[in-house]
Amino acid sequence: MDYTPFTKWVLDNGIAERTLELLVGIAIIATIVSLARYLVGSKSFGIYVPIILAVAYTYTGLRYGLIITAVVIASSLLSFLILSRIRMHYISRMAINYCLTIMSLIVFFVVVKKYNLGLPNMSLIQPLAIISIIALSDFFAKQQIKKGFKTTMLVLGSTIIIASLGWFLITREAVSAFMVNNLWLIPALIVVNILIGQFSGLRFKDLLRFRTIIQEKENVKK
Repeated sequence: MDYTPFTKWVLDNGIAERTLELLVGIAIIATIVSLARYLVGSKSFGIYVPIILAVAYTYTGLRYGLIITAVVIASSLLSFLILSRIRMHYISRMAINYCLTIMSLIVFFVVVKKYNLGLPNMSLIQPLAIISIIALSDFFAKQQIKKGFKTTMLVLGSTIIIASLGWFLITREAVSAFMVNNLWLIPALIVVNILIGQFSGLRFKDLLRFRTIIQEKENVKK
């Protein structure tokens, strides 16, 4: 690949190409989260979780990443159902949640290895990618305690969609090449986020929600 002079200078001074791709990708995913929240109206588990999931999916592949995510969420739901009946300190509750999640993943990997289940090479997935996905259970449990099941599942769905979009962008060779060779994208994204941060209009979700009222007001004006 032919690099721009500035990109070549950066790569020659201590940053690996893959690291640079991920760093720029993180800035892009963070901006997607901002766009989704303030222009679309889709909430997520903060900004950290979509970024971590998107990066984890680049190492697991989207298919395997989503399957592991499903196992983590299922075990967290089971943990919540069990522990909601027991009165205990919050950190102890979360520690048990992690233990149950780990047990579920161990059983899952053993079953996949024994019966294949159309998931070859599952054991070759990098451990840090799996650990990153496991961290989702913490945010999921916190949200469920505060907001309830329905709201938590909606936020979870939005988080996974944003993470999947981020995965798609940072795993396309053409996109990665463009990002690495155009590092001006990062300050440009700062400007974009300043504009988003000052947006005070109706979000797309609100436009859909109140479209009848908006149409009635427009008809009255006419």
